[in-house]
Amino acid sequence: MTQDRATYEYINDKSPLITESIYKNPVFHDYHEDTTKLPLLNNSLSSNNIEQSPYEEVAVNISNTDDPTTLCLTVRSIFIGILLTCLMGFISQFFSFRTSPLDLNIGIIILLAYLLGKLMSKILPERLCHIKLNPGPFTFKEHAIITIMAASGTRTGEGVETIIIQRLHYKHHLNHVNSVLFLITMHFIAISISGVLRRYLIWPAFMIWPKTLMSCSLIRTLINEDEFNKDNSRWKMSRSKCFWLIVLFQFVWYWFPGYIFPLLSFFSLICFMAPKNIILSQITGTYGLGLGAIELDWNALVAYLDSPILVPFWAHVNIFIGFIVVVWIVTPIFYYVNVWDSQKMPIISIRVFDKDGYFFNTTEVLTKDLRLNNTAYEAYGD
Repeated sequence: MTQDRATYEYINDKSPLITESIYKNPVFHDYHEDTTKLPLLNNSLSSNNIEQSPYEEVAVNISNTDDPTTLCLTVRSIFIGILLTCLMGFISQFFSFRTSPLDLNIGIIILLAYLLGKLMSKILPERLCHIKLNPGPFTFKEHAIITIMAASGTRTGEGVETIIIQRLHYKHHLNHVNSVLFLITMHFIAISISGVLRRYLIWPAFMIWPKTLMSCSLIRTLINEDEFNKDNSRWKMSRSKCFWLIVLFQFVWYWFPGYIFPLLSFFSLICFMAPKNIILSQITGTYGLGLGAIELDWNALVAYLDSPILVPFWAHVNIFIGFIVVVWIVTPIFYYVNVWDSQKMPIISIRVFDKDGYFFNTTEVLTKDLRLNNTAYEAYGD
């Protein structure tokens, strides 16, 4: 048992094959390490206390040992990281105003970082003005730190939505300095909370993060491409080749629902049978509840629920069951029974309406200093 555990605990990125003992003993019940008892500012584990994840997928793809000689913070990693962070931040914020926001998942960042890193490792000189620009081959640590930096720009800050809503709906324009300080404060609060909770959510080896696992696996596949291409059998495909084929297919397919034939993005065959039937359009239409509608645009599919490749199947099943109960069962019942005079409004909309079915005018219920006027609200609401 001790020998099997030692083999299991020291899996690293250079192991070409997974030993049989991993699958025989995926969990070691006689080995428990409570990381919650470790000090917050000193989480360095000795060689005798190295934890290994009880999940085979994590143990195979992520090493629990560190090679301090591997390069991480280099000139090229800093340059690529800042470049991709700015690029992703601009694109994600620009397209966040779409009805179906453009999905910039972490796979795109990993791919771009890999291509730029490999390119710079080949074309940059070794030194320039006594600064080491090209220390050698592009490493997985450089790839990882670039991904971490750029991933921060893929999600627009929720604080931005607050500023936008103030401008659009309440006509209150916050100056640029206060806006930037507000966003920085929101991010600092989020980082502080994550730092406090990391001893419970990150340090324990039994914690699993599926999206992060996918990112680590993809980085390892790209960096160690030669390791996974040793088997040249015509009946087997390497993970790297499979990834590039999927990228090519997705690139080609996007042109059809995006530009060539937009109808493929989202359509309802049931509505085509009776286009003038209002109830049928409300239940099955693309601008209704979408029961029986077909969607072939990948970007629209993953805009809000994230990619099914990254999120576990059970999570999507849970969401889908809740969607069926709330949207396809409860909502039609409430709407056609006319609960709260709901039939005065569309069955589904992103707008807010008043009691008569007109768009709600927020300025009617606010004072000059943007405070709620209860008297006006009661009169406008009644």
